[in-house]
Amino acid sequence: MKKTFRVFACLLSLVLLSGCVTSLVEAKAKVAEYYENGSYERDVAQKLKEAEKLLPRRGAYNTIGSAVVFDIDDTALSTYEYQKGMGFGHYGVAWHQWLEMKRGKAIKPVLDFYNLARERGLTVFFVSGRREKFRRVTEENLRAVGFDGWKALYMKPDDFKSKSVVELKMAHRIAIEKQGYKIVMNIGDQPSDLEGGHAKHTVLLPNLIYGVR
Repeated sequence: MKKTFRVFACLLSLVLLSGCVTSLVEAKAKVAEYYENGSYERDVAQKLKEAEKLLPRRGAYNTIGSAVVFDIDDTALSTYEYQKGMGFGHYGVAWHQWLEMKRGKAIKPVLDFYNLARERGLTVFFVSGRREKFRRVTEENLRAVGFDGWKALYMKPDDFKSKSVVELKMAHRIAIEKQGYKIVMNIGDQPSDLEGGHAKHTVLLPNLIYGVR
């Protein structure tokens, strides 16, 4: 997961313009407050409540061959523990160690939506920016917190060097379509999770901590 800008760019651009925050310390405090007082989870739940209306009903003719694609980090699994522990910064070695510890927690509204999609007969895929070498720990973490029964997990090659994941994630969605699936919804926390098309609907979840190109 390559962070291309940190909290000082992501949040300060939002709050400094409003005049309510005057320092990076205050900005980080506002981030923590948003994630810890229930606001973040409420915003995610509201986004997915609206998205629920776009899912085919169970037994509908268009559930057959329909799929939903989920990103993983800060879409399905929360990395907030790592982010706060690093002072809302990023250090690659620490990030890799954290992944190996399998400490990602399910974002509850997303897990509920995931289960709803499966209950309605849709096939679920994960398309992640994590590197292939973390496949085992990623799959184990997902299953441990309740995400199970997906069709496939697409990841980033270990030798991936591009500055953007847009083309890679689009290629993964095209690969899903070539298997005969129609992607009715693509859910992520970054515009780069969603850009490039190959999904009928897209859902962008909030992320005030980092951005990925």
